[in-house]
Amino acid sequence: MWDTQYALGLWSYLDGMSDGTVPLSLIESWAPRPTILDLGCGTSANLPLAPGRYRHYHGVDISRKAIAQARALDRPDTSFEVADIRAFRSADRYDAILLREVIYYLSAAESTALLRRLPTLLTERGRIVVQVYDVAQTSDFVEIIRSCGVPVVAELPTRLGDGPAGALFVLGPGQVGDVASEADNAGSTPSVAGRSTGESTPSVIPPPG
Repeated sequence: MWDTQYALGLWSYLDGMSDGTVPLSLIESWAPRPTILDLGCGTSANLPLAPGRYRHYHGVDISRKAIAQARALDRPDTSFEVADIRAFRSADRYDAILLREVIYYLSAAESTALLRRLPTLLTERGRIVVQVYDVAQTSDFVEIIRSCGVPVVAELPTRLGDGPAGALFVLGPGQVGDVASEADNAGSTPSVAGRSTGESTPSVIPPPG
């Protein structure tokens, strides 16, 4: 299914979306030049992997077509793998694990199991970043993120252009507010670049309850 959809170009619109700088800026606030694992990476074209900004990036996707397109970008210090993220295992450890617009393509049980397993793939400073495009439309999965058992240390409200209210969830060690302090100290507070409405800077808000 996924290979067919990529072959037909049904996901090509994602390559031109301009929010890829946001998770990278956020990651840099706690891990300069990080090692990054991107689960469900697609073609990765909308993630601006500028040389020197990261130590290594590894993208994983179930679609061979998507991974072929990602490899064709020929960016330095990157590697790609065709695999089902639900069964992905690695001996490597990462400073950041990205789940960008992925979590709601899994079942509730699969999402919970994945989030609970991912901390085993983190370095000591590592964290998980889960990106949700529409918080209201995917409220069930937002609750799964908040209650999966991995501490949510920050929620960053986002919005792409005139789209719906979204969020970046940071899971891992630390306390609420640490991410904001680190970003301020690094001078790299993340912002969301809208396609037609300029930029807005998300603030850190504590998770409810």
